Amino acid sequence: MNIDGLDLNLIRVLHALFETRGVSAAAARLGLSQPAVSNALRRLRAAFGDPLFVRGRGGMAPTPRAEALAPQIAQAMRQIEAALAGGDGVDPAAIREPVLIGCGDEEMLICGPAIRAALDAAGCAATLQFLPLDPDYRAEVLWRHRLALTFSAMVYAPEGLMQRKLYEETLVCLVRADHPAVQGLDLEAYLAAGHMLVAPLGGPPQGIVDAWLRERGRARDIRLVSPSFGAAAWLVRDTGLIASVPRRHALRQPFGDALRLLPLPMALPPFAIHMFWSERYDRDPLNRWLRDLAARAVGEARRGAGEAAPP
Repeated sequence: MNIDGLDLNLIRVLHALFETRGVSAAAARLGLSQPAVSNALRRLRAAFGDPLFVRGRGGMAPTPRAEALAPQIAQAMRQIEAALAGGDGVDPAAIREPVLIGCGDEEMLICGPAIRAALDAAGCAATLQFLPLDPDYRAEVLWRHRLALTFSAMVYAPEGLMQRKLYEETLVCLVRADHPAVQGLDLEAYLAAGHMLVAPLGGPPQGIVDAWLRERGRARDIRLVSPSFGAAAWLVRDTGLIASVPRRHALRQPFGDALRLLPLPMALPPFAIHMFWSERYDRDPLNRWLRDLAARAVGEARRGAGEAAPP
């Protein structure tokens, strides 16, 4: 039989007849009239070249051809229903493709261990691969891969991306222990000092602090720009510059008494780290599973460190 010549709506009728063994009962199940089901049965008989059902005791009895078709049709219907339902069942152990996360090294250091541990706990042995951010926030990667996310301090999602807030962060000053700022850091002293800026995306040397200063007609003296938060502590130690970095990163600096953390000399509001994914996979069960796992992992890691849960 050429399936292109078959009205596949007839398969629903055939499946209902298999289960109910009666035209009236099948019509009631399908929400059709009895004549409509009778007409469908006539068309099925013509298509298969077989009576399929004959009247017998207790209803309509299937022919041998119908009995052979019944389990295959039932399996096909289950598969179609599962596909239309979205296939919500996710088996983490069956995942083979890598989990891709685009982010700066700051988010990688904060979120990476927690997400890897959460994947392991779920029985998912897939590779967790971090990708550096680029100016479009890995939008193409998010579009092409179901298991792909981006973490960024970007406020608004570009077209085609969805977003979810993960946590809030504040900035502090990281300075060498012998820096004059340790004795007191007001705005004028801050502006008179030399600074380093971490710019994961490159581009013009400006950040949140610089935007705040520019609105007030001021500017700081940026002497060094690095793409890496991970290198910030080393650069501060070896150059004597001030780095205005996320507090959580500053707390992880490895040099103990050699460096100091100071509050910013201006009242900047916290900024949020968001998780982004492609609109293409917004309702995809596998992508949704990964988003929920990542959000829980980051939240639990922060609670374990005595911090508030993500909003």
